Amino acid sequence: MPKESVDSHTENTDPDVAAALAQGPFHTALRAAIHARGLGLDRLRHRLLARDLNVSTTSLSYWQHGRTQPEHPKSIEAVAALEEILNLPNGSLRSLLGPRRARGPRSLRVKQRRPEAVIGGGVAMKELCDRLPAAREHNLDVVTEQVTATIDKDGRDAGHTVTMLVRARRNNVDRHIAMFRGDPGCDIESVRVLAHRDCVVGRIARHPQEPMLLAEILFGVTLDQNDTHLMEFEIVDGTGDRAQCYGHGFRYPVEHYTLQVRFDPEQLPRRVFRFAQSRLGTDLHETGSVVINNWMTAQISQSRVEPGALGIGWEW
Repeated sequence: MPKESVDSHTENTDPDVAAALAQGPFHTALRAAIHARGLGLDRLRHRLLARDLNVSTTSLSYWQHGRTQPEHPKSIEAVAALEEILNLPNGSLRSLLGPRRARGPRSLRVKQRRPEAVIGGGVAMKELCDRLPAAREHNLDVVTEQVTATIDKDGRDAGHTVTMLVRARRNNVDRHIAMFRGDPGCDIESVRVLAHRDCVVGRIARHPQEPMLLAEILFGVTLDQNDTHLMEFEIVDGTGDRAQCYGHGFRYPVEHYTLQVRFDPEQLPRRVFRFAQSRLGTDLHETGSVVINNWMTAQISQSRVEPGALGIGWEW
């Protein structure tokens, strides 16, 4: 587009939106533009569908809250369409995305085993890991992990219970570091970590600005190489905004993983799906539908999980 056209379009842009486009970041500018146009995410999704661009409301919500960022070519194409739909200058949102980041299982396995890279959170997670350096160590293999997440009657993530069977990779291993990142609006100071079976909770590091924490889960015994330990703990939340997915990041292979998401009978989603990511914080890639059973539970189960992220998402 000629420079004159871009400048003219900018003059007609809401002042708050223009400031957000000038300063960034991407999610702030997108959120301001959506608010200024007064369009709901469902309407945006349908306008994108009319252009043969299938972007879920979950992805749109996460884009505008900074939890994920468009990276896939189709997602970038959708951002270009959003610029038109939201009456923004051509390229104004895309310019805030910066260069495309390296993605994919191979680069993830080789280069991205740092917690802040796989779990997400960037600098904030790095700062937490600096406070609990054991979070960066690979002292345990996860044999099996079962997570049961609960969504309350208001649609919020009320927390999750984790049952893990771990195996020591070396001698003198006595703890697991649990990592948690809450939904937008989460009050991290109110999040509790509870020990249920064959463990106790040690130190907890909470980030002062971001909804993230690390918690020591102490075994109460010291494992030698190849010893196993079965434990159960819970992270209790219920303070964030209405949830739209539950994802779990894996830095290393896991032999078997099961995730259950339990919904309140009074607040059932209209659609449920499973997704995969190269790491938490990137686009959600739907990999299939999930059925809610008679117990109001959606479940996925997978063996030989590779590094990356898996989860269950839904639309209200």
